[in-house]
Amino acid sequence: MSKLSQFTILTTNRCTAFCDHCSMYSSPQRRGKVALSTITQTVDQLMIDENHPEVVVFAGGEPTLLRNDLFDAIAYCHEKGLKTRIVTNASWATTMQKAEAMINTLRECGLSEVNYSLDDYHARDINYENVFNAWRASKNKGFDSVVIANCYGHNSTITSDFIQQQLGETIPVYWDEHGTPQHSMSRSADGTCYLISNARLQRLGRGIAIAERDIIYPRKQSILNLKCPWAVNSAALSAGSHLLACCGINAHGNEFLDFGDVRDANVAALLRQGEQRLVIQAIRKFGPWFLMKFVSDIATQPLFKPRYASVCEICEDVVNIAESRQILRDYLPEIYPLYENI
Repeated sequence: MSKLSQFTILTTNRCTAFCDHCSMYSSPQRRGKVALSTITQTVDQLMIDENHPEVVVFAGGEPTLLRNDLFDAIAYCHEKGLKTRIVTNASWATTMQKAEAMINTLRECGLSEVNYSLDDYHARDINYENVFNAWRASKNKGFDSVVIANCYGHNSTITSDFIQQQLGETIPVYWDEHGTPQHSMSRSADGTCYLISNARLQRLGRGIAIAERDIIYPRKQSILNLKCPWAVNSAALSAGSHLLACCGINAHGNEFLDFGDVRDANVAALLRQGEQRLVIQAIRKFGPWFLMKFVSDIATQPLFKPRYASVCEICEDVVNIAESRQILRDYLPEIYPLYENI
């Protein structure tokens, strides 16, 4: 089994917000969630393998909706020596008192890192002051990192500059205008890394409806011609308890990226089987761009968009468009061995 850089548990597809850019189609109306027993069993099976992840990420949906199950899961991972992170919209931080209470509970459970989601889309349902309450409550609490994850496009109002102005702080910003990392994870005087992770908007999941004028595309499309560093290495558990190749797109039920129900099989075995799939091998070695070109050379009509904003956008189309899937099933087993040793 490949070394896992991290393992993401998509705890629930229920959320306190209905964001137009949500890659997982989360909403207040959905009710899927992973049972605590499934989480602990999955962690146990991962820990048996020497290539187990160092970090377990609890995301969603909104993971804090699991309440005690989330706290118990974090504590369980902490006892196993794993670092833990949550990705939350801070809908619970309506006052400083409530923010302090949640942060203190999470730290008592052993939580290592916290990421707060804040952008124009989240702010339509959740007051951005909630994130600022949570941010302030997280100071000097002993976290390894506290991050505001900000998605932005050409016409975004809530940007890294806006966040810093509202907080009255100068906060390191991770990505430059070209999408290149510009800041190392350096620590503040209290030992915590405070950061804004300013990611460009992606048209994934429900985000496919985002207006073209809002998307920031790379200078050249060929920049996206690279192998995927996340497939298998950043595997995930879906809200439906299925093991997925990654957490970047909504992969539950996908014939290539969904490795199966962890309640029916050993997690390490599912990972080993999954990484042997030809589509996964191609994504890992050459990248989704390679598969898009592979399919396009065989397809009888154009299947893909003229340009993409990210590697994940390409992957989502390659593994979901019906004719693309059929071409991969029919031709990849025969032709891929010719590329394998390149």
